[in-house]
Amino acid sequence: MSLKSFFFSLLLVTLGTALVLGGIYYYAPQAKEHGMFSMASLLFFMVICIGLYFAGSSSARSKNKYAFTNLVSVSVFGKMVVAIGFLLLYQKVSNPQNQWFVGIFLFCYMIYTIFEVWFMSKLARS
Repeated sequence: MSLKSFFFSLLLVTLGTALVLGGIYYYAPQAKEHGMFSMASLLFFMVICIGLYFAGSSSARSKNKYAFTNLVSVSVFGKMVVAIGFLLLYQKVSNPQNQWFVGIFLFCYMIYTIFEVWFMSKLARS
C-alpha cells in the first residue's frame, strides 16, 4: 500500500466517521456535550493509524520474518491500553454529565480498528 493511498483512505474514513458523529449530534442533543472529545478521539486514532502505518511498512520490509507479526501483537494490546487511558483521562478531567462519550469513543475505536486491520493486511501482502 502506497503512502498516498493510505492517506487518501485515512481521509475517507475520517470524513465518514465525522459525518456519522455529526448525525449523532444532530439527533441526540445529549452527545453535544462531548463535541471536543469526539474531535480529540478522531485525532487520537488518526495519529495511531499513521504511526502504525509507518511501523508496519518498516516491519514488512524487515529481514526478520516475525517483525510484522510482533508489531501486530504489540499494537493490539498497546492500542487497547492507551485507548482505555485516554477514555479514563477524559472522564477524570471533564467529569461528564452523561455517558454518551463512551459510545462515541467505542464507535471511533471500532471504525479505526477495522481500518487498521484493512491497511495492515494490505501491508502484509506487499
